[in-house]
Amino acid sequence: MPSVSFIPVAALHLSLIGALQGYKWTYSGPDGEHHWSKHYPYCGGAFQSPIDIKSELLRFDPTLRPIEVQNYNLSPDEQLTLGNNGHALQISLPSKMHISSLRYRYSAAQLHFHWGSSSRIAGSEHMVNSKQYAAEMHVVHYNSDKYPNISSAVDKSDGLAVLGVLIEVGEFNPTFEQFLRFINGIKYRDQKVQVPGFNIRALLPARLDEYYRYDGSLTTPPCYPSVLWTVFRNTMTVSQKQFNALATALYSSSAQESATIPLHSNYRKAQLVDSRIVLASFKEGLLVPILVISALGLVLIVSFICCLFKQKRSAAEHNESKSVGYNIGDRDEYGSRV
Repeated sequence: MPSVSFIPVAALHLSLIGALQGYKWTYSGPDGEHHWSKHYPYCGGAFQSPIDIKSELLRFDPTLRPIEVQNYNLSPDEQLTLGNNGHALQISLPSKMHISSLRYRYSAAQLHFHWGSSSRIAGSEHMVNSKQYAAEMHVVHYNSDKYPNISSAVDKSDGLAVLGVLIEVGEFNPTFEQFLRFINGIKYRDQKVQVPGFNIRALLPARLDEYYRYDGSLTTPPCYPSVLWTVFRNTMTVSQKQFNALATALYSSSAQESATIPLHSNYRKAQLVDSRIVLASFKEGLLVPILVISALGLVLIVSFICCLFKQKRSAAEHNESKSVGYNIGDRDEYGSRV
């Protein structure tokens, strides 16, 4: 990612930055994502996320190592803060959790979710070949080798690394129940509850060696292009009941407000890819486009050769017809006398 100069900002969590700057933002309406760039210029800039990860963008990179995470299995004695910040469900994470397989050590700060609604289940931010999934989890880490906390790292070009997990509706997920059972305690914006620690690793796919990698941004204001994205190829599942709990239990309004505003469909639409490519840590699935392109190329070459051959034969016949005169009694190619 190119070096970018950012406006410094103090922030406790990524999704609270907009509130600290004094601007209200939402996903739709007059303060929706189409208007974010009025108050947050980076939202209208380059290297924005999420994106639609299409096959033609992919390039296999054999140097990409499997993702290695440390200290993700938390003890029930460790208390985590589960909160509703008005934009998402969020869980605070201890900094001892970290990614150890990148150039720098990236320590965990929080995880949060984006999801659809009970009437439209699709709500992931990233898409794969234009397929949108039911929900998406982001585990946010900051570069702790270079910066003391996430507030210092959030606006730096090498500041953040986020693990993205695409979620489908399917089998019941017992790990999700570790925090979903407390969801009624955070129905309104700014409400928080303490929940026992659990195995965060179980929220990630079994295989951490298959993923997409690209340089992008925060998907919420102020949209700093400071994120090294890792989106796992393999999905996780939650049951329909679990998804409905996530999609219907929360409000983006506070308990003091008279009008309750449901919290759902909290995803940003896919952004322009521009000149970016997406690296893939796996080969499988990338061969089909290559074979199709190769086959098309072969067909074009054969067609070109056939065309040349026909032109050459036509020219030869034309020359032959010039050198031989017709006599009475000769027949043309249709069998008629000339």
